[in-house]
Amino acid sequence: MPEDTGRHAESGYNVRQHGRWWWLGQLMLTGIACFFVFFGISLLAASYRLGDPFSFIMTFFAASLIILISAVMVIGFVFRMRRVMLIGRSMRDHEVDDDASQ
Repeated sequence: MPEDTGRHAESGYNVRQHGRWWWLGQLMLTGIACFFVFFGISLLAASYRLGDPFSFIMTFFAASLIILISAVMVIGFVFRMRRVMLIGRSMRDHEVDDDASQ
């Protein structure tokens, strides 16, 4: 594999091209995490209809934890995809600049 010469190579980030399967996997993971965010919200709303205070507290905190973890995962997947897009765009711009200068 050729050595990375892009501007992000010295930071240790792997600057390889991400294929369709990587993007499909990221979109699927983001979709699954979004499902769990909505599931946690519906569970949180359902917890208010419980009659037992102990069950309410346990369901309330469980739903809050589901929402928290899933929302962090969604944010992480979106930032990862955004970073890959920006790095790919800057590498293409860098290659265009190199081609234009020659």
